[in-house]
Amino acid sequence: MNPLDLYAKIEPFIGFYDQYEILYKTYLRYLSAYPIGSVLDVGCGNGKFLKHLLERHIDAEGIDRSASMIQRANEIGVRASCKELEDFEAECFDCVTAVADVLNYIPPKELAGFFHAINRVLKPKGYFVCDVNTLYGFEAVAEGVMRFENETQFLCIEANYADKELLTHIAFFEKEGELYRKHSGQIRQYFHTLGELKKQEGFRLETTEALRLFGDSPDKTLLVYRKR
Repeated sequence: MNPLDLYAKIEPFIGFYDQYEILYKTYLRYLSAYPIGSVLDVGCGNGKFLKHLLERHIDAEGIDRSASMIQRANEIGVRASCKELEDFEAECFDCVTAVADVLNYIPPKELAGFFHAINRVLKPKGYFVCDVNTLYGFEAVAEGVMRFENETQFLCIEANYADKELLTHIAFFEKEGELYRKHSGQIRQYFHTLGELKKQEGFRLETTEALRLFGDSPDKTLLVYRKR
């Protein structure tokens, strides 16, 4: 199973819906301050942020590499697909968003290419709004072991952070008759420093905001870029 589809399968166990709603409201606060009529949400997941955008009469669509997540997003009435950034015409969006540490899934060597692809689909002077995990977010929040269990399912998540990488192992068991079917996979995330993020070609970093969603210290940083 695709690791991203596996994550889609276990998402209801993990939850954090209240924290994500706070994150969505933070994004919406920034987007409402700019003349934005169209948004592409990269890594849109279950589509809940897209739903917020549509409720504010913003022309929005999302893309994600998990077919399971796209199905879930379509079921709540938003426009989402498994397209890649390269599938869109140039300069067709006022804003691109990447919500909930999407950038942390991109290896450092691919980061410049990702920013270039974002730049291409943005209209002149368009905005790119995203967030990344802080070092505290990786070491104190994400690292560790989580277990969930009910009568028919068992989930174990073990995350280890070292050398600017978080490796998360997932083992999920579902009861089928008298036996259990195992789904397993791993997801890798990368810590990007603010210094690295400030240097992305074709953009000017307009502002940043430290966010506290899971603890007393900032675990995420929201960044607002503008296309040069």
